[in-house]
Amino acid sequence: MKLLSLTAISVLILSASAAPAQSKTTKAKVAILGGGVAGISAAKNLVANGITDFVIVEARDELGGRAHDIEFAGIRVEKGCNWVQGLGTNPVNQLSKKWGLQVAVNDGTDVVFYDNHGKVNGTKTYNDFNDALDKTYDFALKRVDEADISSRACLNIVGWNPDTPLKQAAEYYAFDWEFAENPDVTSCNYAQVGDASYDGSFGPNSDDDQFVIDQRGFKYIFIQEANQFLKKHDPRLILNTTVKNIKYSDNGVTITAKDGHKIEADYAISTFSLGVLQHNDVTWSPKLPEWKRVGLFGFHMATYLKLFLAWEDQFWDNNQYTVYADPANRGYYKQVTWQNFNAFTPKNDTTNIFFVTVTQDQAYRLEAMSDNDIKKEVTEVVRSMYGSHIKEPTHMYVPRWHSDPLYRGTYSNWPIGELEEHHLNMKAPVGRVWFTGEAMSREYYGYLQGAWIDGGEVGTKVAKCIKNKCPKQPYYPEILLTDEKPKFVKRQEWI
Repeated sequence: MKLLSLTAISVLILSASAAPAQSKTTKAKVAILGGGVAGISAAKNLVANGITDFVIVEARDELGGRAHDIEFAGIRVEKGCNWVQGLGTNPVNQLSKKWGLQVAVNDGTDVVFYDNHGKVNGTKTYNDFNDALDKTYDFALKRVDEADISSRACLNIVGWNPDTPLKQAAEYYAFDWEFAENPDVTSCNYAQVGDASYDGSFGPNSDDDQFVIDQRGFKYIFIQEANQFLKKHDPRLILNTTVKNIKYSDNGVTITAKDGHKIEADYAISTFSLGVLQHNDVTWSPKLPEWKRVGLFGFHMATYLKLFLAWEDQFWDNNQYTVYADPANRGYYKQVTWQNFNAFTPKNDTTNIFFVTVTQDQAYRLEAMSDNDIKKEVTEVVRSMYGSHIKEPTHMYVPRWHSDPLYRGTYSNWPIGELEEHHLNMKAPVGRVWFTGEAMSREYYGYLQGAWIDGGEVGTKVAKCIKNKCPKQPYYPEILLTDEKPKFVKRQEWI
């Protein structure tokens, strides 16, 4: 998915030629830990505020983070984030237009449903579930000052009962495919009140989205932004360097990489994913305080696994999406979202990609399987859908986000029981370490614009620390339900 234009070549030169890490000590005013979207945005805003003494420490050999494309079946596809979600004044949409990102129209209503007897009319069932979601919003809005309950409970209360395979499939398509977790574990108050509040948040067309098909990769627009302040062979970009330990205090931060490289900084900005912060892939000296860990471990890092498959010929429907109502297994290959890549790209005779998205427990199950076992299993499923004559796929790629120590999942989701105060604690700085990323965004958690906007805000705050005085950041060393009422922030985006 990479057509080498002159601009794309310049991106590759920047990625490949950045100064390699060595066993030495580097000193800087600010160390940005992670070269993903939040890290790039933080650096951009440091520069905008006159702070140029910083380093970006990135474990991979290029910038982009979860905006990560790969070669597959002769083209490049997005292993990670794939949609510009929310148009209008959404900064990601603005960057897309600024740098000429190639996108395709996305139409979630262009979907066909199947069951074990063949193609079925699922339109009414799909619309019924969306009506139920609207009702849960109204219900959740009435009880925002009450204790949170699950989205499953809210759906049941408004009369939605997924008692047929088709209803379960419609629910998966409209709910799990967005949140990457099911209604049973997802907050009702935050998911419903937040999810329905995108109207007008980015002005006209803010509730539309686009599917990225650019052969330079989604990351291209963010690397181009980085090119505006990073020069060729810039020593401030330290690639192929995995952070092992962070020692912090009120006086500074020392970062130690796995290769022995040390970075001493006045301040650090952690852009690690929530999943990484929940594991022991990076250790902290001293240990993060309990109030911080309660906030971090209470939130959810979901896993959204796109299983890429390609065949010599297209045998599936021309619709953008296909949903199969399996009579036995909710969330299994046949009761998840299949996506027709051919419907988004120019017609050709060589690329026929049909990929399926699995989430939560099914994603974990796939990651634990061998590629050969996955190929056998998914071939049986496709044959049950389209006929025994279907051959094995010619190409297959299995992203393993949950087990990858650089990510430990794909994006965050608000679970039952996590209060606004917990989320503030999750984001609050500790010593001179500040935290950013999509999960830390109060309004856009789970979305790419959350990483971009929050990263920029944190970069600006750290610049204030250096130039004058750190802005005060609220946190709660103790959260008592008898003293605190939930405070709800409407989420500003959708999928």
